Amino acid sequence: MTRTPAPPARAARRRITDPLVPLLLLTAGALVAAGYGSALTWAMIGGLAGYSLSGSV
Repeated sequence: MTRTPAPPARAARRRITDPLVPLLLLTAGALVAAGYGSALTWAMIGGLAGYSLSGSV
């Protein structure tokens, strides 16, 4: 009994839905965000200040 190769769409779907893919994406995002930590901190503080000053609180 020989196995037939999977169609390309099925093989691609299997690679994309591999549990390792989200882990790698989150790790890469965390490393990039760590490089911009101070800018992201000020952006969050500015956003929260604008939200509170706009009367939305």
